[in-house]
Amino acid sequence: MRKDTQPPANLKTYNESISVSFKVSHWSQKWFTHFFLFLVVLGYSLLGASVFVAVERPHEEKVKLDFFRAKESVLQDLRWLSNNISKAEEDRWQLEATKRLIRYQDFLYQKFKDKGLEDDPREVWNFWNAVFYCGTIYTTIGYGHITPSTNTGKAVTIIYAIFGIPLFLILLADFGKMFTRAMKFLWAFVRRLYYTGSCRKVRHTAPVQEVMKGVQMVYDIARFQKKPGETNGHGHGAAADPEVAGAQLQELLTVPGVGPEPPTPAPSNFDIDDEFNLPISVAFVILVIYILVGATLYCMWEDWTFFEAFYFVFISMSTIGFGDYVPKHPMFMMGSIVYLVFGLALTSMCINVVQLKLSDSFRQASSKIGASFGLRLAAAAAEEEARTTPGQVELAEVHHATAKKASEENLDGLSMETQ
Repeated sequence: MRKDTQPPANLKTYNESISVSFKVSHWSQKWFTHFFLFLVVLGYSLLGASVFVAVERPHEEKVKLDFFRAKESVLQDLRWLSNNISKAEEDRWQLEATKRLIRYQDFLYQKFKDKGLEDDPREVWNFWNAVFYCGTIYTTIGYGHITPSTNTGKAVTIIYAIFGIPLFLILLADFGKMFTRAMKFLWAFVRRLYYTGSCRKVRHTAPVQEVMKGVQMVYDIARFQKKPGETNGHGHGAAADPEVAGAQLQELLTVPGVGPEPPTPAPSNFDIDDEFNLPISVAFVILVIYILVGATLYCMWEDWTFFEAFYFVFISMSTIGFGDYVPKHPMFMMGSIVYLVFGLALTSMCINVVQLKLSDSFRQASSKIGASFGLRLAAAAAEEEARTTPGQVELAEVHHATAKKASEENLDGLSMETQ
């Protein structure tokens, strides 16, 4: 009787669920850190905004009430002067009104100087402005258009910056590496598609290539050192030509894969190395395009010229933050925070690309210097050996005396035999 070899339906479903769970686990392990850091910074911003609103909003309302009372007092004084001073005493009315207006002006100046608040009906410490203020703290931009007025708010700002700035730097480094990998993947895809016409990935890990280059260099050095000691057909050492040695030295120092790539390689023999460093020019072009796109958006959002928008984006992404240009609408402020976070991550990506390029250049330079030093020592030893006369061996004075004595004894022995 033939047995059914098909797996049960429940076993197949179980295997599929295991496969899905494995994929989800792999995806979560790969992307969990990025999302987790982003959510932590987002939650930190919302928490900080809530704290600053709770601390600064009551004081702002009190100051605005003081402004309102001072304004009402001035209006009542002017009304009283108008009712109690006749038109014949116009000079007196003008003098009294001027005194009260100057007093009100001094009040406004003192409030603005001490508390940093203006007689503006709009709320300064609403929730979205507080979120934007938190963003200017941990990004270290610090526009300065919103500042705490109470000592409690200033103390909270210090504590918030102590924990927020390192947290944001961790997020910035993580996003910078993520953007670097994404741009390298995109650039590798474009290179493969352009040179080979195929999207198939050819894996050549950089460590293996470096090891092979090192092994080849060591082998060539050993071969180069062995050449001067080789004997010709007459049993004498071959003389080393300095020009030939120099040419061989230059040939050995030319490490395969380090020199410039051909401008137009043939698609048939071009091999893509996926473990490469993103070109610095490409990284900076991406950053400039990002800045130009942001400047265009701010031109549409705000009443700014393109140069003013470009100036604002550059000052913000360089974390200078003068505060002379700041988005006015709360939603534009939120968009600005998101835009600047990713912009700073792109800036971190450019710094990573430059750092990798410099470290790679230093590593190649140190390898070349070490190889050059070893080969020059070998060439010097070969030249020193070539100066020695073939077939002659220099002996010390003791060895010369011993040889002379042995020759005399041989001659005496021969003379005795002939007698």
